[in-house]
Amino acid sequence: MTNENKTRKKLLYITDQQEYTDHGTIGPLFNGYLKEYYDVNIVYFTKFKNSFQSKGTDYVIPQQYKKEISCYMDSKGVDLSSYDYVFVRNKPDILKNILESREKYGYKVGYRLSFPKKEEIYEAHKAKNSNSIMATVKNYFTKQSKKNLLSKCDIFMPTSKDMEDTFYADTGVRSFPLPAGLDPARITPHRKSDGEKRHFIYVGTLDALREFEKVLVAFTKVHSDNWHLNISTLDSEFARNVMQKYPTISDKVSILKADSFNELIGQIDDCDVGIALLPDIPIYSTAIPAKTMDYYTCAIPTLLTDNAKNRTLFTDDDALFCNFESDEIVEKLEMIINMSEEEIAKMGHAGQEKLLAHKRNYEIMAKELYEELESL
Repeated sequence: MTNENKTRKKLLYITDQQEYTDHGTIGPLFNGYLKEYYDVNIVYFTKFKNSFQSKGTDYVIPQQYKKEISCYMDSKGVDLSSYDYVFVRNKPDILKNILESREKYGYKVGYRLSFPKKEEIYEAHKAKNSNSIMATVKNYFTKQSKKNLLSKCDIFMPTSKDMEDTFYADTGVRSFPLPAGLDPARITPHRKSDGEKRHFIYVGTLDALREFEKVLVAFTKVHSDNWHLNISTLDSEFARNVMQKYPTISDKVSILKADSFNELIGQIDDCDVGIALLPDIPIYSTAIPAKTMDYYTCAIPTLLTDNAKNRTLFTDDDALFCNFESDEIVEKLEMIINMSEEEIAKMGHAGQEKLLAHKRNYEIMAKELYEELESL
């Protein structure tokens, strides 16, 4: 039930994203299903323009004003006192400004943490025993500063409860985890890729922290020739530089770039199996990889790291698992190449159906978030 017969409340969602971004929860949840319950305005940033822009229900703000965003928006005629809720995505410096202005404008404050990037770097180095004492001290005070800001919020929206418990426990703030999910309006049925080869796809960055090169090494050791790998990444130049180290498989790897979510879905739809293997360290093992939801949007099964978090949602009936070790990855890739198309299609369909039914559905999540906010 919506609040159609009442004065509609307003929500401002300040992203950390550049203009035109529609990935993650921004497009389907905040700029989509949540609008059934609230009037929602989205703030994006730009580093290419120096002037404020109002585009439909969106605002585009020059990046240099993000730390003084409340004052800047006020100066541009945006009445912050008209908002019941102001949410901030990922950026503590923006959150600090919004919290400082809360009493003046009277809104409730929410913080959306999609992924703790600074903690990612620290934890990855920690796993390799490469953190300096200075880095450890800096990480401690950075985390304490974030927890202090969080404690002042009205609601905290981490990607998972495990992530909150691992990195931001004991803040005392009300928590409502918002994991990645599926948009039921965008799902597609599983379809076989063209040709006889098994087509894999990896979506995301290839940086050292994610150790994707371990997967590439595994592909060089696969005995079968009946495969192709697509890598869809925003940093195509970096990906091409990485691939120069693997000349023996260069003709079997295509590097792609998607400028929109619809384009990304088209790339995934052309493949059979998605890859979401990540090192089994706390920063990655406290949330199911968001790219997994992109894969199951197209009903293609995902190859996941075999850890407790991934097993909370998926089973061997709807996903593929292996430990993040080269020999095991090779063995699993060869098994997947030899699977029948019927087995793969059945697994992908089962995963898609499970996610839609198990609250990994943005339409359901919007309703639950509305109910949570109304109870604040």
